[in-house]
Amino acid sequence: MLPELDLELTLEQKFQMKLIEKELTTMSPAKLKELLLTTSHLLMVKENVIRALAKRLG
Repeated sequence: MLPELDLELTLEQKFQMKLIEKELTTMSPAKLKELLLTTSHLLMVKENVIRALAKRLG
Protein backbone atom coordinates (compact mmCIF):
# COMPACT_ATOMS: atom_id res chain seq x y z
CA MET A 1 0.00 0.00 0.00
CA LEU A 2 1.24 3.51 -0.80
CA PRO A 3 2.05 5.90 2.04
CA GLU A 4 0.09 9.13 2.47
CA LEU A 5 1.32 11.81 0.09
CA ASP A 6 1.87 15.39 1.23
CA LEU A 7 0.59 17.43 -1.71
CA GLU A 8 0.80 20.84 -0.05
CA LEU A 9 3.22 23.42 -1.42
CA THR A 10 6.36 24.05 0.55
CA LEU A 11 7.03 27.48 2.00
CA GLU A 12 9.55 28.09 -0.80
CA GLN A 13 7.00 27.07 -3.45
CA LYS A 14 4.39 29.39 -1.92
CA PHE A 15 6.91 32.24 -2.08
CA GLN A 16 7.66 31.41 -5.73
CA MET A 17 3.93 31.48 -6.48
CA LYS A 18 3.66 34.98 -4.97
CA LEU A 19 6.55 36.15 -7.17
CA ILE A 20 4.88 34.68 -10.25
CA GLU A 21 1.56 36.31 -9.35
CA LYS A 22 3.27 39.69 -9.04
CA GLU A 23 5.11 39.25 -12.36
CA LEU A 24 1.91 38.25 -14.18
CA THR A 25 0.26 41.57 -13.39
CA THR A 26 2.76 43.41 -15.61
CA MET A 27 3.00 40.92 -18.50
CA SER A 28 1.64 41.67 -21.94
CA PRO A 29 -1.09 39.40 -23.35
CA ALA A 30 1.40 37.99 -25.87
CA LYS A 31 3.88 37.11 -23.10
CA LEU A 32 1.07 35.56 -21.02
CA LYS A 33 0.05 33.40 -24.00
CA GLU A 34 3.65 32.28 -24.50
CA LEU A 35 3.98 31.44 -20.81
CA LEU A 36 0.72 29.47 -20.83
CA LEU A 37 1.81 27.44 -23.85
CA THR A 38 5.24 26.74 -22.35
CA THR A 39 3.73 25.75 -19.01
CA SER A 40 1.18 23.46 -20.65
CA HIS A 41 3.92 21.78 -22.68
CA LEU A 42 6.09 21.22 -19.60
CA LEU A 43 3.17 19.76 -17.64
CA MET A 44 2.50 17.30 -20.46
CA VAL A 45 6.17 16.30 -20.58
CA LYS A 46 6.13 15.83 -16.80
CA GLU A 47 3.05 13.62 -17.13
CA ASN A 48 4.81 11.50 -19.77
CA VAL A 49 7.90 11.12 -17.57
CA ILE A 50 5.79 10.02 -14.60
CA ARG A 51 3.87 7.56 -16.79
CA ALA A 52 7.12 6.11 -18.20
CA LEU A 53 8.65 5.75 -14.72
CA ALA A 54 5.49 4.10 -13.40
CA LYS A 55 5.61 1.56 -16.24
CA ARG A 56 9.24 0.74 -15.45
CA LEU A 57 8.51 0.29 -11.76
CA GLY A 58 5.20 -1.48 -12.25
